[in-house]
Amino acid sequence: MLKIRLQGTKNDIRWFVRLLQRDKRFEVNNVSTFFDNVGTDKYKRVYAEVSRKKKDSGKKPSNVMQVEEKCRYVGSGMVIR
Repeated sequence: MLKIRLQGTKNDIRWFVRLLQRDKRFEVNNVSTFFDNVGTDKYKRVYAEVSRKKKDSGKKPSNVMQVEEKCRYVGSGMVIR
């Protein structure tokens, strides 16, 4: 899990939090309310907890593994079997 501090305008922070929430790779666990930054009214800060979503099984089907083991990629774009 990552604990992230986001700083910017309210609109920019809302945009980025929505971007994180829509991304299938991440899970946004907690987002704080807006805090004022010292010395400016324009910029705010928010704290968020973000973690990676767990994959289903992480394993490939066995037939895919066999094909990958048999093929080799050569830098010119050729595949050697």
